[in-house]
Amino acid sequence: MKFASLGSGSRGNATLIQAGDTCLLLDSGFSLRELQQRLARLELTPDDLDAVLVTHEHGDHIKGVGPLARKYRMPVWMTHGTWRNANCGDIPELQLFGSHTPPFSIGDIEVAPFAVPHDAREPTQFTFSYRKLKLGILTDAGSFTPPLPAMESEAKAGRPQ
Repeated sequence: MKFASLGSGSRGNATLIQAGDTCLLLDSGFSLRELQQRLARLELTPDDLDAVLVTHEHGDHIKGVGPLARKYRMPVWMTHGTWRNANCGDIPELQLFGSHTPPFSIGDIEVAPFAVPHDAREPTQFTFSYRKLKLGILTDAGSFTPPLPAMESEAKAGRPQ
């Protein structure tokens, strides 16, 4: 399993997660042109992406989702609440889930959403699993929720969740 931050901040957020034959993009807060440039630094193009997951509807996380999905016919995964409050236009292949949905698979990667406190409609963060490997990504959390300290304790103990 590999991951790379393409950028994180108020001007845009995007993270790559790769495992097996699957490459996911977590958030797409950059313009399509900027995303293409950042992917090129890793010798990738949008054609290498299998899907994009969206954590919440703030512009620095969702700005490029619509253009990316429309140009590349890319599946987009987000919560019902995020979709209701997102302004990203038509999404040709939209996959909606709830913040407490059981884990689901996108290609070779198992994705487990979990709810987080944030000033958005239905924000989620994710853990990504591939074989015995697990990666958790947490951004824009307003405060600790019961699952977060448990995840931190597991990580400190060196035990996979």
